[in-house]
Amino acid sequence: MYHFYVDQWQAVPPLEPEDLSGQTVLVVGANIGLGFEAAKSFARMSPGRLVLACRSVKKGEDAAKRIREETGYGNIACYAVDLSVFSSVIAFAEEFEKGEGRLDILVYNAGVAWRKYQGTADGYETCIQVNDLSSILLCVLLLPVVIKTSEATVEKEYRPRMTFVTSETHFWVRPTPEELSSPNMLEKINDPAYCSLPSVMACRYWYSKLINVLFTRELAKRLPPSKAIVNCVNPGLCRSSLGRNIDNISLRLRLWMRFWSRTAEAGGREIVWAAIGGRHRERELHGKYISDMEVREEGDFAVSRQGYAMQEKIWNESIEALSRVSPRFKEIAETYFSN
Repeated sequence: MYHFYVDQWQAVPPLEPEDLSGQTVLVVGANIGLGFEAAKSFARMSPGRLVLACRSVKKGEDAAKRIREETGYGNIACYAVDLSVFSSVIAFAEEFEKGEGRLDILVYNAGVAWRKYQGTADGYETCIQVNDLSSILLCVLLLPVVIKTSEATVEKEYRPRMTFVTSETHFWVRPTPEELSSPNMLEKINDPAYCSLPSVMACRYWYSKLINVLFTRELAKRLPPSKAIVNCVNPGLCRSSLGRNIDNISLRLRLWMRFWSRTAEAGGREIVWAAIGGRHRERELHGKYISDMEVREEGDFAVSRQGYAMQEKIWNESIEALSRVSPRFKEIAETYFSN
């Protein structure tokens, strides 16, 4: 908590612009809050193409209009994707690969926070599906276009980069012995009866951010930095719409938001740095947790033996579950992760 308060008080440095000409940037969850501010920062660096993925094309077009007005940049494409529906994620990945053909920077910013169980049509708790499983599904489905882009940029000084927005709240959660010893941990944490326990959903958002960190590390183990750089980033506590689904927000959170939160624009800068910063030493960022524009150590549980065991377990269970959702996902996973 000491580091939380200190970090929140520190000013976020300005971004050093990168030349993004010819590069395609995809921001998932780009129409409001941190995603919108990150997209706007990318636009100021004049990428070859800026792609906004939002819940509807209308939301994306409204965001694109604002970005054009505020930055003067205009080469923006908008796609619809509902991250709480696997079939929508699959359809978006197919449409993106056919319509764009390259991907230099992927930012998965979209996230939700619920304190009560909300199930999806696919049979998962909404936070876990949107914040975690859909990020894994989309990342793997887009991996062929990322690899293709990497091979086409072999002479350049950078690799394509995939950045997942996580949170320092992953420091504050520790899975229970019951969860860790479950034959299928993914099924356990998505079970409606189990999620009816108030203590489970009270920290569900934090839990989903821990899975973000573990997934990033495991993906980096299986995907060499010569192909792509993978990392996750903590933008800090920001004034955004993340808590829109939470009823009866606690007094503590209200005080944090009042006195210690950052602007969405400052949080957006943190995200963009993780996606473009440190290009002269980008291998040092591979598989890492980024906070305040530098590599930081993950939380105590994440770096424990139990944390690494959970990392492998959640990875294997997620790959198995999502392979049943999409034959294409299974094919790509077997191609790139079989060893």
